[in-house]
Amino acid sequence: MAAQLQIEVERPPPGLQRGRYPAPQWVILAVGATVVLGAVVVLIWRARRTLRSRERGGPRSSRRG
Repeated sequence: MAAQLQIEVERPPPGLQRGRYPAPQWVILAVGATVVLGAVVVLIWRARRTLRSRERGGPRSSRRG
């Protein structure tokens, strides 16, 4: 009978600390929270800008000043 060749593969531990730039869980959560808060700020800013332009009546002027 022929000898069987077994390949042993080392795998990283399960979880978020894998890949090219491993990081702890709190870093992943902080980046996610920053992205969500940034998106909320942009949405609020755009909504307020739209409401102000409607109150003035008409589109926003391209001239500054």
